[in-house]
Amino acid sequence: MKCVAAKIALVWMVVMFPLTSLAAEPPAVQASSSKAIDLGTSREHQLASAEQLAESVTILRDSYGTPHIDGATDAATLFGLAYAQAEDNFWQVEDNYILSLGRYSEVHGPTGMNSDFLNRAFEIVPRSREDFAHCDPADRRLTEAFISGLNYYLAKHPQVKPRLIQRFEPWHLLAFSRHLTLEMCFRYTRLDRNFLPRVNPRIWAASGSNAWAIAPQKTRDGKALLLVNPHLPQFGFTQLYEAHLRSGEGLNVAGAMFFGNPLPSLGHNDSLGWALTTNEPDIADLWRLTFDDRLRPLRYRYDNATRDATQWTETIGVLGSQGVVPKRYAFRKTHYGPVVAQEDDAHYLAARVADLFELRPLRQTLRMAKARNVAEFRRAMSMLQIPFMNVLCADREGSVFYLYGGSIPRRDPSFDWTNPVDGSNPRTAWSGFHSFDELPQLLNPQAGYLQNCNSSPFTTTHLDNPDRRRFPDYMFEDADDDKLRAKRSRELLQARDDWTLELLEQTAFDTTLYWAIHEMPKFMAAMETVNICNPQLAGRALPLVDRLERWDGKITSDSTAATLCTAWYERLYGAEYPGEQLLPEFVDKPVAQIEALVAAADSLSQKFGDWQVRWGDAHRVQRHPRMINLFPLPFSDAEPSLPCVGGHGPMGIIFTQYYSPVLNVPFVETQKKHYALVGATYLAAYEFGDRFRGGTLVNFGASADPDSPHYFDQAELMAAGKFKPEVFHWDEVLASARQCYHPGQ
Repeated sequence: MKCVAAKIALVWMVVMFPLTSLAAEPPAVQASSSKAIDLGTSREHQLASAEQLAESVTILRDSYGTPHIDGATDAATLFGLAYAQAEDNFWQVEDNYILSLGRYSEVHGPTGMNSDFLNRAFEIVPRSREDFAHCDPADRRLTEAFISGLNYYLAKHPQVKPRLIQRFEPWHLLAFSRHLTLEMCFRYTRLDRNFLPRVNPRIWAASGSNAWAIAPQKTRDGKALLLVNPHLPQFGFTQLYEAHLRSGEGLNVAGAMFFGNPLPSLGHNDSLGWALTTNEPDIADLWRLTFDDRLRPLRYRYDNATRDATQWTETIGVLGSQGVVPKRYAFRKTHYGPVVAQEDDAHYLAARVADLFELRPLRQTLRMAKARNVAEFRRAMSMLQIPFMNVLCADREGSVFYLYGGSIPRRDPSFDWTNPVDGSNPRTAWSGFHSFDELPQLLNPQAGYLQNCNSSPFTTTHLDNPDRRRFPDYMFEDADDDKLRAKRSRELLQARDDWTLELLEQTAFDTTLYWAIHEMPKFMAAMETVNICNPQLAGRALPLVDRLERWDGKITSDSTAATLCTAWYERLYGAEYPGEQLLPEFVDKPVAQIEALVAAADSLSQKFGDWQVRWGDAHRVQRHPRMINLFPLPFSDAEPSLPCVGGHGPMGIIFTQYYSPVLNVPFVETQKKHYALVGATYLAAYEFGDRFRGGTLVNFGASADPDSPHYFDQAELMAAGKFKPEVFHWDEVLASARQCYHPGQ
């Protein structure tokens, strides 16, 4: 993992050159950012065009409110998708775009400043506005149709009052794609975790996924299977939206996406499906630059000479008690990228994120969605328009495929790329990017399955894997990361050759803790030592050990052993993700390990009055609309909630869920229960036979309206460990439709 040894300060040039506050004037950025781009057509003409698109697309809603959108063309279908997203959660769509325009602080106050600084430093808005004018005509047409759907929703719903964006512009979608890429990829610079934009570092680190692809030889009916299970923060911009898109131009895809995305990021058509899991390719770097010319402060050393940085100012409005207060800040960029941190008076760090402004994900995702088999899917993936992610794919022909994806720069291997490199040395410049064929991948492995749970590409199966010797070390930061979730996945997949869709759905809710089965007995063996050297401690620990020894290692709603085991694990390994390394104070110290078990039980007693706490009583799921972040926590023990049997991912569980901490602020707030924060935001199992079958879930429901019957209905299914049957074939869609309408009706 990259680190920065020197003490550094995140500056975005703010620390260096704070400019005068402009509290008396309106924020200039608001006027410039909200100004409509001239597309050569009037608003009236655009509305007339939107009316024509609306007539050519139909939205059907099934019994869970999931939209099935049928358009005459791809553009019409994307228009309908935007309209449906706005119907279900316009607040979140607008929030994601406000974030992407670098204006989050205007709406949310100081909590958005780090993200706004990041956006402005990388010039997301001006670059996107300029680049959209030069986009491929097909991309422009689809983008304009999608954005038109958002504006059409506002035109038809005057009662909806946007907080900031009165009219969406086509280039906003390009900014959205780039900023979310930046928001998720800036962490690869490995600056101090405090510099992560917006998202609490503990929450961000817990984000991940499980994905399996099972070849026909491992299934009862000879049909390939796919499990899709992203684990993301369940509030804020990472919420996932489920939709089914069909068009007269061959599009027929269903899956999940962020609000504001025009196509599913993961999902399936009738003959193929794909899943994504987060990986750790090294796709961003830092260069240490020396600015030591006192007469020319923008000059930095490069190749035995100097170069000049560019400095500019931005106005950022920050919402406070007195309204939006605009302030001006100075930013600086070099030929590597923007300056993002200061080490001392003369040394600064510049950052670059791979392919940030070269990505055209819409084009690739459309090709992925229309692929008929793995061969076509691989050709789509070879465009390398997804900057990171493991990709797993299965098709009706029986092929399964894994790719360790990423826009990975070619680097001089003589440098230590785990730390900032010398920016004055031209040899530290990137020299292109690794091609698709140079990335780790597996096609139809002998093992008959593929799995990735945010772990090493070299432990994908228990048999054949990519050859690590073929790849330079700088490509990966997860080459040795074989998580317990991956070990549990291989254990399950290796053991059976009779997989079915129904079994896959059942196993998606598997709550066996790998650590409890394979590791916990080693720790309980320490009782032999404790009995001899500390009989008093042994007496206190005996009922606890007895309870754990009689437990089958599964989390159930009624299990008290699961609660005790997890509390003990978090004492031994730490409560924060990834949490798979024993803390130093417990290594080879059996007495301390048993003391940790007793301390865990005492802590449960303090919180709940008894150490015997049923899992479902303490671990709950509760929905709150319009949350942008996870702290401060809005949860309340007095409000309705459901039990959740998902468990701590580092313990090696398939049904993964992370929870809020207990709060106890005397006379202010007491929250005894843990509430779901990060975990299964979309859960899907697909079978690819002559006729596709599948089951899916989103973690709460299709609608963000608390008065809607679809606000929390899928959470009830997830709490019961059940999928909803996926409605995909059009005869099924028509039979299950509860609403059928054109946008605007």
